Amino acid sequence: MAAGGDGVGRLRGLAVFVPRTAPGDVAQIAYTTHGRHARGRVLQLLEASPLRVAPRCRHYEADRCGGCQLQHLEASAQRRVRQEIVQDSLRRIGGREIPLPAIASAAPWGYRGRLTLTLQRRGTGWVGGLHPHDDPTRIFPLEECAIAHPALVTVWGAIRPLLHANTPALPDAASLRLSVRLDDAGAGLGAEPTVSLVITGGRTWGARESWAEAVRHADGRIRHVLWTPETPPAGLAGAASETGPGAKEAMAFAQVNAGVADTLRTFVFGEVMAMTPRLVIDGYAGTGRLATQLAEAGVNVVAIEADAAGAAAGEARARAAGSAVATRVRVVCDLVERALLRLEGPVAHPEVVVLNPPRRGVDVVVTRWLEHEAPRSVRAVVYVSCDPGTLARDLARLPSWRVAAVQCFDMFPQTAHVETVCVLRRESP
Repeated sequence: MAAGGDGVGRLRGLAVFVPRTAPGDVAQIAYTTHGRHARGRVLQLLEASPLRVAPRCRHYEADRCGGCQLQHLEASAQRRVRQEIVQDSLRRIGGREIPLPAIASAAPWGYRGRLTLTLQRRGTGWVGGLHPHDDPTRIFPLEECAIAHPALVTVWGAIRPLLHANTPALPDAASLRLSVRLDDAGAGLGAEPTVSLVITGGRTWGARESWAEAVRHADGRIRHVLWTPETPPAGLAGAASETGPGAKEAMAFAQVNAGVADTLRTFVFGEVMAMTPRLVIDGYAGTGRLATQLAEAGVNVVAIEADAAGAAAGEARARAAGSAVATRVRVVCDLVERALLRLEGPVAHPEVVVLNPPRRGVDVVVTRWLEHEAPRSVRAVVYVSCDPGTLARDLARLPSWRVAAVQCFDMFPQTAHVETVCVLRRESP
């Protein structure tokens, strides 16, 4: 299985990537060559792999939904695929030989705390859905999603009639994006979760307040309605326009899978604390959960977060934990590659650096700093990755650091994505 979830076969030395296949399948395919590889599609499944199961979601096969890649594989085979993707990426790209890493798993269905849809005009109304895996220009109307939290699917069902009628009207645009998100409050605590809606796109929206009122009336779980215009009108300066107090917090990045995210955070916290640090750099700190947890344990933290909403939420979280915690957390709203080069005084000599970058990985400035410029006080790097390829690339840039531990987290069941924590130590202290 390839990193993107496709099955891989060989044809006269040519690697052929075929979506929705499994190790052990015998299939008749049609393929098109692309230089040194080929892309294929199944014409007929002649012999099914014993690893195959019937997909739970009807969109997976009927609409070729691109949201999942592995629903046709049983759960243990899926986990093995994700483990092997990490192991293979670190070997091929990073030049690091590691044993098959362990993987922490949780609920395989109904776990997603965020459902992001494309909205397109159809006649006088709107249709919302996802893209087929083989046609990113088209969307199909979404009616269910087996991996999304049930509250999100219910809210989506409640607001679909408003979209079809376009009453009240959405922003004037050919297409928009709609993100339906679980709020932190009440999620996973047994309480009925609340939901925020984020509309992205369009330049003007005269009916914004009436639309927000209508969707709240359609489903009482909807707490906030936010809008990020394509070209913000004067006065918005690129920030989200909100309805409802505290709605800006809903714009900050939140993990898709809250349960596994908590397990991952516990693991990272333990790896950091094992170094008995006095000062930690928390790069790409998000809303400051880890920074606050470390500060509560008596560690001083510089939390670096480029997103203004995330940085503000991090400051608020530290203050809410009490003055003793707040004094140990310094939030820097900046790019990590800039902030690291500007460290001065007492915060310039951390013992541990935590990196939790987006899918593109860290900037080359960050790896160069760690390799050549970081003070000798830095004894460990805890790198949290959502893409094994960019993790491996960044490890290849850090030859002076050895891989001390690798742990996978099954953050995205039914997909080929995997979250990985890689602990690095200096080769020679």
